[in-house]
Amino acid sequence: MITGIIQARMGATRLPGKTLKPIEGVSLLGWTIRALQACSLLDGVVVATTTSADDDPVVEEAQAHGAQVYRGDPEDVLARYLGAGREMGLDIIVRVSGDSPLFSPWVCEGVIEAYLTADFDYVSNATDETFPYGTQAEVFSLAALERSWELADLRTDHEHVTPALRRHPDVFSVLSVIAPEPVRRGLYRLCIDTPRDYDVVCALFEGIEHAPGVAPDLLDVVALLDSRPDLTEHMVPNSQRYSIKRERDDALPQVEMSMRFRDAYLQGEAGSSDG
Repeated sequence: MITGIIQARMGATRLPGKTLKPIEGVSLLGWTIRALQACSLLDGVVVATTTSADDDPVVEEAQAHGAQVYRGDPEDVLARYLGAGREMGLDIIVRVSGDSPLFSPWVCEGVIEAYLTADFDYVSNATDETFPYGTQAEVFSLAALERSWELADLRTDHEHVTPALRRHPDVFSVLSVIAPEPVRRGLYRLCIDTPRDYDVVCALFEGIEHAPGVAPDLLDVVALLDSRPDLTEHMVPNSQRYSIKRERDDALPQVEMSMRFRDAYLQGEAGSSDG
């Protein structure tokens, strides 16, 4: 069974309460849940939040969108993921952040398929930062995460869940999924950490034609950003406070994602609409 786990809480420092900020009447968390639910390779979606009473609204929002909920340590995200995996008997986990309203179902499917068809412990499209921020998915087994817990001796290991999986090449094999050229825009920010990020994503929703209740497609998002320097001029390389790329300086095995995942996803969407 393959399960998407979204980490989400109310206590963001740069944009407090961002998890429930609305875009077109749907919260950031709601859009992220919908994107994962649209990924045909996922068997379920879990929101991992904290036991703090401040995160009661996160629980309500997750359940309103049909996601399961796990509540755990407010300070240790790794412990939350392990707790969710153990309590729910999960097998393969896909990690996603809850501030990603433009998270792409077809990108998610491409990363999952790379994991299923290659013999690696950890597969993601985040390591080489060729995809826009906010479209990252990390895939690993609960067994691998259990082993990484024993090696998680840094603060960042517990804040970001997977560093211990990537920092120990003698224990875990790592595969990096590279963006196909049409969406290879590692500079673009589609996640929401600041008020400016939020304004840009709102402009993307407003400026791109999309079906009601379905977020704009990543290829259309990239095309609009390419034509609107006013929306990208504030974006700078390595703008995330924590960057996976800085963990390792060796060349990782790579595979480039095919645009066929988008074609298959859009065909499926058309089929479900016709039906």
